[in-house]
Amino acid sequence: MNKHVRNVMLEAREKSYGLAAFTVQNAEMIKTVLNVSKELAVPVLLMFGQKPLQHLDMKVLVNIARTYEDIYEIPVYLHLDHSRNLDQIQKAIEEGFDSVMYDGSALSWEDNIANTRRVVAMAQVKDVVVEAEIGKIAGVEDDIQVRENEAYLTTPEEAKEFTELTGTDWLAVSIGTAHGWYHETPKLDYTRIEAIRAAVNIPLVMHGGSGLSDDAIRQAIKAGITKINVDTELRRAFMSGVADSLSLNQVLEDFVSHIKVGEEKLAQTVREKLMLFGTGVNFAR
Repeated sequence: MNKHVRNVMLEAREKSYGLAAFTVQNAEMIKTVLNVSKELAVPVLLMFGQKPLQHLDMKVLVNIARTYEDIYEIPVYLHLDHSRNLDQIQKAIEEGFDSVMYDGSALSWEDNIANTRRVVAMAQVKDVVVEAEIGKIAGVEDDIQVRENEAYLTTPEEAKEFTELTGTDWLAVSIGTAHGWYHETPKLDYTRIEAIRAAVNIPLVMHGGSGLSDDAIRQAIKAGITKINVDTELRRAFMSGVADSLSLNQVLEDFVSHIKVGEEKLAQTVREKLMLFGTGVNFAR
């Protein structure tokens, strides 16, 4: 029997490994990520953000992922990312997602707590894990944009109070990362991560994993980050592979050949990330 995603995360937290959460956009990305996951025998979370859900219906994406779960005979964990819509979250729960993220970071402290509590109550019915967010992480994620001057870092006191009042399973914290691609070297606050980890007894999530140096990621995991979200870097890898193929072979109709090059470049990036994050949490057999 497969481990529940809650236990996978807790095991990673206990052993100080990073659990990869990869945003996927289509069937090709789903297939490629899961293929590498099987190759390394390392679990990943397949994240569906708001843009992919505008492109394909949630049920279609879930069915694609579950089909590959049967083909590859590995556990597939589905995560809804950055949802601000309670109806969408309810649908994800009903469709069989393993975890959902409610992003109330743009709301007042009180409203974020109140809505997160509602999501936790909804999710508990199906034993679905809830991720919430406090602090504001700069950058653009799907249709959500936070200007740098509006971003602020999470404090240990806020993290403790929020988790106690909401019962959230995982907490996304603002510790100096940003959504999207970095135009200058970010300054991650590792001391802050350590303090938040000491203040709460749940896994911490780092958004904005694309473009960080290997050393920054290693230090963040060591300080207490468990789940690391990667989106932009995967899209860049896939699309740059397709672009490279098109530049060499300009036959536009050669769809499969171009897509395969994109998949190969994506697989290389996924493999590198999984090896970097740590391979201590393996599939249950």
